[in-house]
Amino acid sequence: MYPNSISFVIPAYNEQDNIKRSVDSAFDFLNNNFSDFEIIVVDDGSVDNTESICKDLISRYKDKVVILRHLKNRGYGAALRTGLFSAKKDLVFYTDADNQFDIRELRGFMPYISEHDLLIGYRKNRQDRLIRKLCAFGYNRLIFLLFGLDVRDIDCSFKLFKRASLNLLSIDTDAFLVDTELLIKSKLSNFKIKQLPVTHFPRRAGKSSIKFYHIFTTLRDVVFLYKKLKLSKG
Repeated sequence: MYPNSISFVIPAYNEQDNIKRSVDSAFDFLNNNFSDFEIIVVDDGSVDNTESICKDLISRYKDKVVILRHLKNRGYGAALRTGLFSAKKDLVFYTDADNQFDIRELRGFMPYISEHDLLIGYRKNRQDRLIRKLCAFGYNRLIFLLFGLDVRDIDCSFKLFKRASLNLLSIDTDAFLVDTELLIKSKLSNFKIKQLPVTHFPRRAGKSSIKFYHIFTTLRDVVFLYKKLKLSKG
């Protein structure tokens, strides 16, 4: 058993085909490795059966599972903000509900967390279409040029924070810029950060909520963030 307590945050939007497996896997792993943990599912206004499945999970796992629900869809960043800043344990980890990561790989992160504020995964064998990989590569380079953020896989949703460090940050975006915002603010706060490889699996059920137009809205949000941070420096 690890000596730390941990909050495991899972944002979910219309993930009726994935959420039970996601929570079951999280519980099995945490129950076998941590004596004190909580699983926080943020249902971001789902319109499928995600909510009812989450209620069944609460009945099964009692106080180990917390369900936080937005009455309407507010966005990925808003869901993460709700989950991350509701966490009560020493460590805060988040991943998506789509089961594209093996949470058991969190074991490889634990030896480093005592010396770091933030551990971030990068997908060593990304299971996405070529166009999405190319967009991700271009986006990572853009963020490096604008902000000096040298991270291999900004949007990899496999990140582990010390809660004391996380609480020094804020999340302003409601959208998909959230990973970028968190990492840039972590860099500006001089966090000690380590990158580690993680396995990425194809999505087997449900549909991604990412659409083509999100490329343009995210680029717009990058410009807003750049202007905001530039102005804050005076």
